[in-house]
Amino acid sequence: MTVVTLVNVALSIATLAIKVGAFGDAVIRPAAGFKAVDKMPKAFWLVVLGLSAAAQVATALAAGDFSLSWNGLVGLIGIIVALIYLFAIRPQVIQYSGRRRRGGPRSSGDSW
Repeated sequence: MTVVTLVNVALSIATLAIKVGAFGDAVIRPAAGFKAVDKMPKAFWLVVLGLSAAAQVATALAAGDFSLSWNGLVGLIGIIVALIYLFAIRPQVIQYSGRRRRGGPRSSGDSW
């Protein structure tokens, strides 16, 4: 294996992990959170993120080479969409998930 192949495999694994992670996060967020922040509905994000991960896997299976599955127009669009979800949509929607952050104060009245 060459260095270029190893880098491509690492990028393929990383981009697939980001896409699957974004999809998994969208699954656990309540649909009301997407509506509350006036963003595209939850179903839209589930379809787009799911298709982006599935397209990368399908590309790898069709080509028989996982090392280049992230590369190409569909793969790059998929990673861009996943990053948009993770860095622009998720922070706004997370406020409506009803969960506290670990290690955070129990209420705003706690003094540390």
